[in-house]
Amino acid sequence: MNDKKIVLVVGMGTSPAVMTETVWALAHQSDPVVPDEVVVITTKSGKDALRTAIMSGAPSVWNRLKTALAKEKIAIDGKLVFGDTSIRVIPDADGNEASDLRTGADNMRAADFMLGELRKYTADSATTILCSIAGGRKTMSALLFSCMSLLGREEDKVYHVLLPPEFESGTEPPFFFPEPGVTYTSKKTEKKYRAKKIQSELFEVPYVRMRGWYQDKFKGEPPSYKSLISKVQSVAPPAVVYPEIEIDAWNGWVKVNGADVKMSRPCFAALLLLASGCEPKKLHARLCELHAQHGAAECDWLSTFRAGTLFTNLDFVEDLTKTLSNLRKSLSAAGFQNVETLVPQRFRPVTFLISNIKWSNKKRILICNEESSK
Repeated sequence: MNDKKIVLVVGMGTSPAVMTETVWALAHQSDPVVPDEVVVITTKSGKDALRTAIMSGAPSVWNRLKTALAKEKIAIDGKLVFGDTSIRVIPDADGNEASDLRTGADNMRAADFMLGELRKYTADSATTILCSIAGGRKTMSALLFSCMSLLGREEDKVYHVLLPPEFESGTEPPFFFPEPGVTYTSKKTEKKYRAKKIQSELFEVPYVRMRGWYQDKFKGEPPSYKSLISKVQSVAPPAVVYPEIEIDAWNGWVKVNGADVKMSRPCFAALLLLASGCEPKKLHARLCELHAQHGAAECDWLSTFRAGTLFTNLDFVEDLTKTLSNLRKSLSAAGFQNVETLVPQRFRPVTFLISNIKWSNKKRILICNEESSK
């Protein structure tokens, strides 16, 4: 992957197999990766399950896994460092090891703990993080993913490992990785599956890396997950839910979120052109062209527009300024927030997703032909 130290961080509940399954899957990608170190974030119950299932026995599942990889000539010397100190247990309200995460307070402590553990590695430019979110309760996985989104750098990755559906209800013997020579019986299908025939899927989960966007805006690192979220939100632009827009090109009406919007015919013509993809810098010329375009399909609103005095001369730029101002007022009054995304000022581009506009009778009138929209 690179010359940096690679640390696999695994979020785990009481199913230790997610760790070994992820290690095996990483080593069997088309571009194999063997982590230098493995760290597990879990609860006390998870730690006990991990020690019993993975670390005990002679040889242990962990040692059998490393032996199987070595026999395939996958380089593991000096890699896959893992032991008791690699198990990081989430604390409870009293600072002891939490047995489970059942309440909102439990999960917020888990978020703070996971954020702190990940910071130890993401603060080191010589370390790359691979994070598995396959284990633990759904809330734990979601919070671990969120922490990676807040702290992850370009080279840091998030993974989820997917087993064949036949294995979802468990197997006999328990499946930790496709151990050579072992035949597994599915508890779901009661069928037998030879190890070499088992294929799991390692899915790299795309995520938004926000660290580079906010890190220079803070004087120091917020101490908790909740405070970091609050800080990031304070510098982020507000989330905007764009309204539903419906336009009837023949009958000349507009609805915003189901409510009719009153506007003049020049305003409707301008909106129709913008919503059809006309560039704002070409809008005045197109409106003048539309006003003079007699012989095209006629309808009531278009006849009224052509009978008016606006957009009869290309030199009257005030016609456009006045019309767009009135159009913004009409749409804003109807509850259209950030109206300038669709009706921009100073010939800025339209950023509203016009493909989401619902049209009625658009094909019955030729408003913005392909050539004039370019």
